[in-house]
Amino acid sequence: YWDFTQAWLKEAKRVLKETGSIWVYGTYHNIGVINVLFQKLGIEIINEIIWYKRNSFPNLSGRRFTASHETLLWGHSGDNKRKYNFNYEDTKKMQFPEDQLKKSGKQMRTVWDIPNNKNKEELKFGKHPTQKPLSVLTRLILASTKPNAWILDPFTGSSTTVIAGNLANRRFLGIDKETEFLEISKCRKIEIENKETAELYK
Repeated sequence: YWDFTQAWLKEAKRVLKETGSIWVYGTYHNIGVINVLFQKLGIEIINEIIWYKRNSFPNLSGRRFTASHETLLWGHSGDNKRKYNFNYEDTKKMQFPEDQLKKSGKQMRTVWDIPNNKNKEELKFGKHPTQKPLSVLTRLILASTKPNAWILDPFTGSSTTVIAGNLANRRFLGIDKETEFLEISKCRKIEIENKETAELYK
């Protein structure tokens, strides 16, 4: 896992613009490895985001605490001038009714209260085992990219990143080796290009 992760992170950094960002999800199983490899490869960590899942699954075994969050590491190329993009004023104005921690006009915190729900449109053509809610991807894209920016997702799965990028007027490239999920991605992309249907995602 270390070698595989180091290899793809190295390539991600190679194609990352100085003004770009890299976001990686993780849990306690792997986020420590990601953190160390960021530092080893010279990817500077801007923030560690805690995605709090208020409606997480209960712990049925009763042998540990109930897992209620994922960690996101936000990094940049490591350029000393720190040219990465951050839409600070926009994030202050953002409103997320479901987030009990974010208030309009206030700075966005590093804890995001986002339910782990996907609406029916997100699952219409099938789902990926680690599929993220559209609301999570939309937030990080709006916070760290500009309109028409390129977004690369090297593990696109069912292409939630692509859908969020499309809705936010960004360009995108999604990669996956699993045909099953690429077919789901194609169906979702075709649907989201229909403006009337796209409204259902919002």
